[in-house]
Amino acid sequence: MAGIKKSGHRNAARSRHMIKQAFGELLHEKDLHKITVTDIVERANISRGTFYAHYLDVYDLYNAIQNNIMETMDKAIGEVGIETIIKDPTAAVMAGMEFLAENKTYYALFAGSNQGETFVGRIISYVENRCAPVVDALFTGESNTRVKLFLLYTLGAYENVILRWFSGELDLSAEDCAKLLTEFYLASCPEEIRSLS
Repeated sequence: MAGIKKSGHRNAARSRHMIKQAFGELLHEKDLHKITVTDIVERANISRGTFYAHYLDVYDLYNAIQNNIMETMDKAIGEVGIETIIKDPTAAVMAGMEFLAENKTYYALFAGSNQGETFVGRIISYVENRCAPVVDALFTGESNTRVKLFLLYTLGAYENVILRWFSGELDLSAEDCAKLLTEFYLASCPEEIRSLS
């Protein structure tokens, strides 16, 4: 019985992978709202029933992909802690880049599509929203404004770098990219953040 469960799990995981791969490829060819379940099942060479066993519709699939990344990020951020990340984002950036690198071919399909900026932007917005309450608790007045502006500036730069890394425009390993991003952060962070250490 255990062998049947393992086989079923592998088949389900394989089906989800094929669906996501086909969807990513289609995003390069069409706008999200023009992609149909029929397009996906034909590209993935699976049945409609297989698609519907995993997802309600195309938008459910798209949200599931993004939610998977958000859950992974939430776990990583929770393990490291926002205050620690603000002081020194090295561990978090390294973990994030490693996760993206493990799935680079797959996520590059989405990042390079017409939904790419939205896709990466959602990740950046998520991090920004996680940081804001901690910044408000740690800093007041002008210091609060300076730190928030610095974090917005940094996250915008990270978004641009990640999109270019996915596209292949930056010939860097995930590790080298993470090292450079954190090096730039630490070299330019305002005194308010340095004083936290």
